[in-house]
Amino acid sequence: MINTQTRTSLPIKLQPSNLRPVVFRTLTKKHGLNVNSEALAVLTETISRKFGFDWKSIQTQQFLEEIAKIWKLQDRGIFIDAAGLKKVLKKITTKEDASRDQAQNQGQGQKAGRSDTLVDDVVMDDADEIQIQWQDYFKVISPNEQPISRFDRVRKQFAVTLRNERKDKKNKTPLLSRLSGNLKACVESKNNQYHLIMDRLSRNDNFQKLSMTSISNLSSLSKDGALLNNEITLIKNVLGRDGQKFLLFGLLSKNTSGEFILEDSTDYIELNFAQALKNQSSYYCTGMFCLVEGIYSASGGNSNQDQNYIGGLFYVSNIAHPPAEKRDKSLEAYGLVDFLGVHRQTGFPLSSHGDRVAKIPKQYRKKLVQMEKSLTNHKIIFLGSELHFDSIKVMEALKKFLHRLEVSIIEDEGRMTPLALVLTGSFTSRPLAATTTSATKISNSEFYKSNFDQFANLLSNYPQVISTCKIVLVPGDNDPWQSANSLGSSCLNSFPQASIPRVFVNRLERLLPRGNLVLAWNPTRINYLSQEIVIFKDNLMNKFKRNDILFPQDAELLKDPTDEMSGKERIDALIQRKEEHMSSKLKQARKLIKAILDQGTLQPFEKNLKVVDLQYDYCLRIEPSPNVIVLNDVSFDNFEVTYQGCRVVNIARAVHEGSRKFNYMEYLPSSKKFEFKELYF
Repeated sequence: MINTQTRTSLPIKLQPSNLRPVVFRTLTKKHGLNVNSEALAVLTETISRKFGFDWKSIQTQQFLEEIAKIWKLQDRGIFIDAAGLKKVLKKITTKEDASRDQAQNQGQGQKAGRSDTLVDDVVMDDADEIQIQWQDYFKVISPNEQPISRFDRVRKQFAVTLRNERKDKKNKTPLLSRLSGNLKACVESKNNQYHLIMDRLSRNDNFQKLSMTSISNLSSLSKDGALLNNEITLIKNVLGRDGQKFLLFGLLSKNTSGEFILEDSTDYIELNFAQALKNQSSYYCTGMFCLVEGIYSASGGNSNQDQNYIGGLFYVSNIAHPPAEKRDKSLEAYGLVDFLGVHRQTGFPLSSHGDRVAKIPKQYRKKLVQMEKSLTNHKIIFLGSELHFDSIKVMEALKKFLHRLEVSIIEDEGRMTPLALVLTGSFTSRPLAATTTSATKISNSEFYKSNFDQFANLLSNYPQVISTCKIVLVPGDNDPWQSANSLGSSCLNSFPQASIPRVFVNRLERLLPRGNLVLAWNPTRINYLSQEIVIFKDNLMNKFKRNDILFPQDAELLKDPTDEMSGKERIDALIQRKEEHMSSKLKQARKLIKAILDQGTLQPFEKNLKVVDLQYDYCLRIEPSPNVIVLNDVSFDNFEVTYQGCRVVNIARAVHEGSRKFNYMEYLPSSKKFEFKELYF
């Protein structure tokens, strides 16, 4: 806060034209806010009276900064009008008076505090009076309920708006037309991802312009292979600089000749990977955004005949992913936006304005975290995927699991409350496919419905589970209606996958209390107080393994140096490496997690690997990174990996073929810990 207690400057009469340059530099150029003439007049009068002859001092700039921060936190838009400005000024004046009175009562001559504290206090005036109920902040949010968020590359902020449900219902455009038709939307989606990652890199100290003090410490790679201390160069700027070394960033793909190219917002360039060393801690596939370090040569390459191409060849020495960013840092950079739109349903005073979603102050978030830590009796249970209700073994396993859960609820007497059971499909062993005769179609539908009726009958034997837990159903490849076209093939499904139609689960819905059956999409999100939990089902590991690029130098790196040793020398070398040994499964898991978090999306591939409905592409974005990602990848084992503060777990198949072991896990939100469990049946 600005210290105005000792100011002695006499008020003066300023004209709006005097103040306009200062306002433009601070509010418009720096914060992207536009001040109309009436608001400028109000601001001129206030600053004339408040600062007088010192109106050109640093205090005026700090005062304008406070106005900008409060205006943005209250989500009043990009246009500052007179009425809104007067309300903000009134808040600032009230806080200054309160701080001055408090300082006088305590006999202290210190400053009232930082401007950040003032902003949080201003926003928290009404929020302090609200009693937080954890039930209001425990929501399962599917893509059709999630606010639409698009990155504005000009303002460097997210534009987040609530979904218009009426408009969505009126949208009768066929699904296949939406998936295949909009080329412009496809290009724009990749452009937004490029600019979002570039904005992330602009906050990373390793990719800033070099200062004189850091030149002596310049190195290409850190110990773990990450690129360090380099300024990113646009591809268009390498033209005419033959033989020089650069760091480039862009989309890795192939041209029509099958050559690797890198493309950014200015141009593209052909790549030569003959001597390239890649960071071994991640996967690399076409369709990803990568950092490449190397030397530009004006000659060479197979694309020099193209007049629209800058020419030359880029000899890559190192390649790496753009490093991910911790959730708190990203949220702070983007103004603590409520990306899931949960707070608008809770009575929070600044939850939304019209169709726009507001930002959540840091003090309010702290209250959510404090409550979160205090609720040590809460847990969420995730069952392994491929819960085929038409399988006798699966139903036997579920019966024993539900019995154990029922007994634990009774014996614990509320000390440990399971908030939700998350069940992930496919819920049938065969896809619900269209066939040639109408009679068969009916029988297929009835067969699928009977599976859920059978599960409802089983669940009815456990009243404590019914009254306590939400039942969340996440669809799989064999579930309707995508399976009618894909025949259960994951390659032919599209993301996001809509929920299971209610017509198949009406008996289950009648059994459970109102609101306790959640028909979720794939992917879907759970909001628990301050935490965002992403649930996603896909065979990601197989995709990464199949599409990982093998560079010429990789063959050398894969060779084991001990293979050429013999006798005692080889034994000694193996003993020395014992402590450094890490299982190949864990290495693969770490590589997968680093790839998706660095790319900031659950599908960092070319569009031919998976069709994405572009009107919901934001639901696949994981930037800012969530607190937890739960993968349901049946092509891989259970694992738990933490990267940049994001905890990622994989829960494999519920019941493996030939096994009598039921696979599930429990999550304790208060401590953010997972416990993998097995139940023999």
